[in-house]
Amino acid sequence: MPNSGGPRSSRRKLYAHVVDSILLYRAPIWSTAAQKRAYIRQAESAHRRACLRVIGGRPHVSYEATYVLAGIPPLALLADERARLYGRRQEDAKDEERLATLSRWQEAWDRSTKARWTHRLIPNIRVWIERRHGELNYHLTQLLTGHGFFKHHSRRYDHNQSAQCPACPSSIENAEHVFYYCPRFNEERERLHSLLHEVMTPENTTRLMLASEPNWLAVASFAYSVVTRLRDEGTDRR
Repeated sequence: MPNSGGPRSSRRKLYAHVVDSILLYRAPIWSTAAQKRAYIRQAESAHRRACLRVIGGRPHVSYEATYVLAGIPPLALLADERARLYGRRQEDAKDEERLATLSRWQEAWDRSTKARWTHRLIPNIRVWIERRHGELNYHLTQLLTGHGFFKHHSRRYDHNQSAQCPACPSSIENAEHVFYYCPRFNEERERLHSLLHEVMTPENTTRLMLASEPNWLAVASFAYSVVTRLRDEGTDRR
């Protein structure tokens, strides 16, 4: 599936669940911890690729951010959950164990040193994954991960390229600068704020997005406009 276009993220998530069902087959009876670790290392890449397809993410998005945005726990946590459920017959066992998984996932998310931009935007995993609306796409994911057509990000792979913003020489062109401060996008930003009836900041972005579907769509449209312009500017510079 392509990152841009194709099925919406909720449909892609169904595909990811099918992949996980295959990867987790017989997980409760893997015989030794050593076997489990070896298998998880091999299976994790397939799990991550499926989650990347859900969010329309670029290849270098971290494992941690990919799973949070997709709303799918890391494979090791899913395997542990399956093992805990094995043999339990209570009707509420599945909900109990999923809450335990979410708690462990949240602790790992808070401790991690990776994907700190995404963590700043989405500090609470449960609030994010239990939302009632909102499809992810290639453009919105660039806002939420910081991986995209930003000079700061591109410089990781082209050390001859400056990371400075062409409109603000004293600023680094990263996701925060581009989406929240750069004057190149003032018109799009002002239009967004008028629709949200509030100035969007990194700290309130997901609160505003989750408040209503029109808000989510407004932020997604803003991300599309900004990312498209960045892509076109990058093409013109070549």
